[in-house]
Amino acid sequence: MTRRALACLIYLAAAAAQNQPFRVQSKVVQTPVSVTDKNAHTVDGLTAADFKVLDEGLPQEVSLDTFDTGVAHISLAIAIQSSQTSKLALAKIRRIGGMIQPIVTGLQGEAAVVTFDSEVKWLQDFTRDDEKIRFAMKSVKAARGTKARMLDAVSDITEHMKQRQGRKVLLLISEGHDQGSEAKFQEVLDAVEREGIEVFGARYSAYAMTWIAKSADFPEKPELDEMFYAQLFRFATTNQMRALAVSTGGSDYPFLRERGIEKVIEELGVEVHSQYILSFPQRENAPGMHRIEVTVPGKSDLQIRSRRAYWVN
Repeated sequence: MTRRALACLIYLAAAAAQNQPFRVQSKVVQTPVSVTDKNAHTVDGLTAADFKVLDEGLPQEVSLDTFDTGVAHISLAIAIQSSQTSKLALAKIRRIGGMIQPIVTGLQGEAAVVTFDSEVKWLQDFTRDDEKIRFAMKSVKAARGTKARMLDAVSDITEHMKQRQGRKVLLLISEGHDQGSEAKFQEVLDAVEREGIEVFGARYSAYAMTWIAKSADFPEKPELDEMFYAQLFRFATTNQMRALAVSTGGSDYPFLRERGIEKVIEELGVEVHSQYILSFPQRENAPGMHRIEVTVPGKSDLQIRSRRAYWVN
């Protein structure tokens, strides 16, 4: 029996038990890979033989699985910026609760809803209950301050997901920049990579939201002035959201239009369910971080996105 087949049997036994957490202790590295053509269309029909995977420069023998078979389910954490500058965006974001289960997680997957401003709050722990997910999304409210502790939220979610089984996905809905976290970016990135969490970003400009918002959504004018100057300052800083997405193989979806956030969820659903899932054995005799490179030799016109690293303890 191959190591990959053994991993699948271990997972199926855990899934049948339902209460037994699945950890990737079969010493197999799973790497979701998105493949698109020059027009950004998903490329189907590739096999394991089409991919080349390097682990610290060394070629690996890979196998291929897909999550559309229903073998592994998704744990999706939705982290939403809820500072005062997000007030206009939140009017749009509250609408997407009913899209999460049918489009992203499916009936077997679970979702959690977290907000971050000057505090990190869990509005809903992981659940398959569609009504609870909808209610949590509708319950998101803007705080009074302007802090947005995005990195602290990612750190908290990463710790919380350590015991989750199956595939781990984090959707950040935010302006993309941290404001006031105690956690440091490199520490957070290392933790996310250790847990194999794929980060996706739904990024918006709080100031640009003023052009599409309804009059009832608008805050008082002093708050609008604060949004504008805060946004100008952020343009000069690093976009941590995008960096997390790139490093973990996810995507950064900007949205501005009236229906933009709904489009983001649709695109996220398409991507997570069309990715190729490559697997290869861990190099257990080499502890520490391992850099991964995934390519499709002979097809330079394709765009490949995948996680950049994994860790051996």
